[in-house]
Amino acid sequence: MKQCRKCSVYVDDDLTNCPLCGALAHEETSPTIYEYPTVDFKQQRKLFLKISLFISIFTVILVAAINIAVNHKISWSLHVLFAFAIIWICIGRPIIKRFSVRKHLTWNFLGVIALLFYINAWVNKLADPWAFTLGAPIAVLTWQTVLEILTLAHKGGRGNYQISLTKLFAFSAICIGISFIWLKTCGWGWYVCTARGFIDVLTLSFFAKDSYFGELKRRLHV
Repeated sequence: MKQCRKCSVYVDDDLTNCPLCGALAHEETSPTIYEYPTVDFKQQRKLFLKISLFISIFTVILVAAINIAVNHKISWSLHVLFAFAIIWICIGRPIIKRFSVRKHLTWNFLGVIALLFYINAWVNKLADPWAFTLGAPIAVLTWQTVLEILTLAHKGGRGNYQISLTKLFAFSAICIGISFIWLKTCGWGWYVCTARGFIDVLTLSFFAKDSYFGELKRRLHV
């Protein structure tokens, strides 16, 4: 009788493959043990990140050197530096830290808002702060929509998404105050974000009262 080297089932002598799993069978007395090679994905991941970091640093230094050699100052190379910084903050850091979906979204949306402000500052020095009055509110509204969908989709761990929606509500309300202090007025964007956040908090207070207030007490150490 032969014995399957994978599932240890005894196989007839006239068969070369195990009828159960399909692996090659070997003699019962055979001392040879065949094992599938293991792939160290963690090591490969670290190697990939190190190579990516080296390429990023090398590219930034090279571009800055070319900019200084041609224009005798740092000007357009700032775009490349900012692009690599955004990529590493929004993509690289979450991968290295193994962030959850919620934290991934947080860093990605913050990166989008930072990009909008960078473009606004580069184009007109924030003379017309459209990144704050229009771009950021649209990003926050999209952020709220995604969090609402994830809150409904996840059966477990909803507390984290509920707290994130509450934080966005507070952030929107704070931005209304910043608008009046900075611009002496407030556009419709932050009003819509605040109203949307208030509806989210109100809905959670009615339909997920126990879990929502329980999570709030836990976060506030009450």
